[in-house]
Amino acid sequence: MRVLRMGEVLRYTSAKDTAPAIIDGFSNFYFATDSPGHKRALLEAGINGMAKVASADGTRRPAVMIRSSPWKAGSEQTPWHDVFDLDNGHVRYFGDHKAESTKPVGNTTGNAALLETFDGHQAPTAAGRAAAAPLLLFRSVSQNGKVKGHVEFRGVGLIERAERVVQWAGRARTTFTNYVFDLAVIDLSAEDDKLNWEWITARREAGRSNADALELAPAAWREWVKHGHSVLPRIHRRVARSRVVKVRDQRPAPGSTVEADLRTIYRRFDGDKHAFEALASAVAARVMRASGHSYLEGWLTRRSGDGGADFVGRLDLGSGLAGT
Repeated sequence: MRVLRMGEVLRYTSAKDTAPAIIDGFSNFYFATDSPGHKRALLEAGINGMAKVASADGTRRPAVMIRSSPWKAGSEQTPWHDVFDLDNGHVRYFGDHKAESTKPVGNTTGNAALLETFDGHQAPTAAGRAAAAPLLLFRSVSQNGKVKGHVEFRGVGLIERAERVVQWAGRARTTFTNYVFDLAVIDLSAEDDKLNWEWITARREAGRSNADALELAPAAWREWVKHGHSVLPRIHRRVARSRVVKVRDQRPAPGSTVEADLRTIYRRFDGDKHAFEALASAVAARVMRASGHSYLEGWLTRRSGDGGADFVGRLDLGSGLAGT
């Protein structure tokens, strides 16, 4: 079974051979995305719509493959920056219209494919959503100092919003209109963060119905097809990350001057922990102010029954009517 794993880096060679499965220690992109009897899946452009097929249910596009190239961002060729926030299931992706484009903003190859896909993602019926093309998200990544030749699989997405924006064209010192798309990245945890490529292959086969292909789709995609955008908050990709540093990782190295300072402070306040809260309040104030914030010290909480709060302070953000 051919699969794509979230975060997996794949070798994307100019030879475009489907064999071998591994090249230079990386999974071969063309092997992992091979659908026997069909043309190779390609990431030659930023937005790559697979050829449509005519099934018994009507015409459908199997998928749209998105490739973002961070190393181009900020350049004259690509002055905008795509945003990939995979931990929170969100991607903000700019279309392919450019300052020198002669076609209308919605008629460039990539924008036209995404706008058509957006229509499918807004379908009011389950049957309409079953025909809609999934977005397969990739990013170019550097390996061994080379910016080309490797891509990272970043998940499966849906278009939540499409918006026209005015962008700065860089050295041309002019502006142009483009589309920006907000994508929801779906949760693949039920599939162990893997995408079964057989789903895409089934969507490429004219003899397979939308319902047949849907049986191979990720659970979150099937949930969306059944209920629509109302379930997006539930099927968004979410990565739970602990921000708590373990005690052993907070402690200084044995024998260091920092450890000696810590022991001195501990001995000083061991019999009067409430006094230590005053020190903590003063240190917090100094750190906040050194960072350029407007911070006002408040008061210490009572010795017990304080709910875990040691002191109270006020941090002012903004000014005037915009102040918080």
